[in-house]
Amino acid sequence: MKFHCNPNDLSDALTTVSKALPLKPSAPVFEGILIVAKGDTLTLSAYNIDLFIEKRIKAEILLEGECLVNGKFITDFIRKIVGFDSIELEAHDLVLRVRYGENETSIQCMEPMYSMPAEVNEIASFSIKEGDLRELIEKTIFCVALEDSRPILKGCLLEINGDAMTAVALDGYRLAVNKTAIRTASEQVSVIVPGKTLGEISKILTDDEEIVHAGIDERRIKFETGHTTIVSLLLEGKFIEYQKIVPAVHHTRVTVNKAELENGLDRAALVARNKKNNYVKLSVSTEGIAITSNSEIGAIKENVSATMEGKQLEIAFNSKYLFDAFSKIKEDFIAIEFAGSNAPAVIKPLEGDRYLYIVLPVRLMG
Repeated sequence: MKFHCNPNDLSDALTTVSKALPLKPSAPVFEGILIVAKGDTLTLSAYNIDLFIEKRIKAEILLEGECLVNGKFITDFIRKIVGFDSIELEAHDLVLRVRYGENETSIQCMEPMYSMPAEVNEIASFSIKEGDLRELIEKTIFCVALEDSRPILKGCLLEINGDAMTAVALDGYRLAVNKTAIRTASEQVSVIVPGKTLGEISKILTDDEEIVHAGIDERRIKFETGHTTIVSLLLEGKFIEYQKIVPAVHHTRVTVNKAELENGLDRAALVARNKKNNYVKLSVSTEGIAITSNSEIGAIKENVSATMEGKQLEIAFNSKYLFDAFSKIKEDFIAIEFAGSNAPAVIKPLEGDRYLYIVLPVRLMG
């Protein structure tokens, strides 16, 4: 194998596929990035059982072939030589030689011992704008569970019904539900994608109008956009019936400026950070929302203007969970509904159902 290419293009491609490299590889070959030179295209790919990423770039191919090289090393090394106009890579007898200017570096290669699972036997498919998919993922996956006690909660539910996709994630303390429009879908879809996989996918996607095509079979989902292909295993099992978590009724509803509430919570959380039970208390009344917190370092009371409907109440939260939800909302004003001091709070838009966040409160003693 021998080719010339632009080092910036190669570096970008290596950075993309390296996201599939496992932190703890089960075998040395899974530390590798496979480089295939054919025709006028360089194809790079990495695989970690759960996730496969492939990226294609243009190159001047002098001799077709392939090599498997340590992914972390080659990614870091090529990043350090992007200042050169062009570089040459040549692989022979399990040695990859990289020539840049008057310099040369040799890197040991490995024998490719597995085949990359790029093909998915589609039984369902859909297409969506890159920017819409990226936004949907980023607004939802922060609620994916990180612990192994309930493996199904380490995934994000993707459901398609008609021309809309819904993403759902929960970790036992909070729930996120977000909706977006899709371009096309072959039929109704309901799959559970690992949150870690979606996190890596969101880093690859851009905010533009390019279309992502997705194909699904019994065990995997494949995303294709531009010159990039991503294949992920799906989680097996039944997702939580999240609709049953959403309170059917509320006794209190407030309409509030999100930024003003965030600012008040931010200052109160600074005081709360210094006490054993890290929470802030909200007192909701016709006068607005009073935010209080106290600890050994001091006490604080913040008053935020809000419009209340229903009953007054006092409720406490871990402020981080509120901040996480607020940070994903673009609207200036939001609605928060309460069914009681010990019931979950529901954060939603003033109109429509584009998103919904639920946060469990901290139980107040006495």
